[in-house]
Amino acid sequence: MDRFLHAMSVFVHVARLGSFTSAAEALDIATGSASTTVRQLESYLNVALLHRSTRAMRLTTEGAQYYEHCIRVLAEIDDMTKALRSTRHVAQGSLCVDIDQEVACVLLPKISEFSAAYPDVELKIAVAGEPDGLISNGIDCAIVVGNLSDSSFKCRHLGVMRTVTVASPTYLAKHSIPSSPEALKDHVIVHYSPRRFGNPRHLRFAGDSGGDVTVKTPERLCLNDAAAVLQCVLSGAGLAQLCESIALPHLRSGLLDEVLVHRRPMASPISCLYANQRHVSMAQYAFMDWVAASLKSHTHLRNIASCRVGRDESQPQAGHIASVEHPRYPLASRLQCEIVA
Repeated sequence: MDRFLHAMSVFVHVARLGSFTSAAEALDIATGSASTTVRQLESYLNVALLHRSTRAMRLTTEGAQYYEHCIRVLAEIDDMTKALRSTRHVAQGSLCVDIDQEVACVLLPKISEFSAAYPDVELKIAVAGEPDGLISNGIDCAIVVGNLSDSSFKCRHLGVMRTVTVASPTYLAKHSIPSSPEALKDHVIVHYSPRRFGNPRHLRFAGDSGGDVTVKTPERLCLNDAAAVLQCVLSGAGLAQLCESIALPHLRSGLLDEVLVHRRPMASPISCLYANQRHVSMAQYAFMDWVAASLKSHTHLRNIASCRVGRDESQPQAGHIASVEHPRYPLASRLQCEIVA
């Protein structure tokens, strides 16, 4: 097919410029190659396309008809090629995304911002956080939480998720406040699993010598819905480790208390997994950029809100560096923030 299109292009240049020499120069090929190509095209079509003489060369009747046909075909191919190439620079088309539930609680309230910025992107979202079967399920990319094992997928780091260990004041009044991770064996733990009937996400806490340690507790209650875990904890069913963004409003209102603050685990990475392919659509690049910016903005606003809580309570002088601690929500390491006038 490529050779046939090349022959059509050579013929069009010869007909337009009136000579094989001029056509060969325009195409940067040998004059003999241009002549041979047109002759082979005539042989293939079984018709003479050109009247040749020592003084001039003109199109036959069939050649004139074929010339008009070639102009249309080559123009359509050129237009389509330009259109396809331009899509690499414009975010458009359908995009299927799988988002971890704990990240979805941050992104979905803002999703209208992405739709407004990229109106030509048809966004389909599954809130699951299961990267398995990414390609077979027709998913373009997955937003996942946690350290990733080696895989054939490409990975882009987008942000981090902080985790808090929480329980309701009612539950803690009945079961006492744990003083160490080891004490959790005497408590009911509401486990979270990203997958249906999958293994629960183990509890993690800061170790004494740096890094995190994993604490395994009896799996008496395990749910694959982060919102359901929250509701169980709010109702006094037990303790749980939750995404800070999910727990924060309830910590501030006093419906939840954070325990083992001094043993908060390290923040977990939030990443985007996608197929290792040569071309990635601009829609996918735009979505990954938007997710990274949204997570960064969320962290910034959360820290500002925490600072304002401290300022409203203590009213320090403008320009001072203040340690901020909400009475019901003691932030890890007593978050250091600059108070802005």
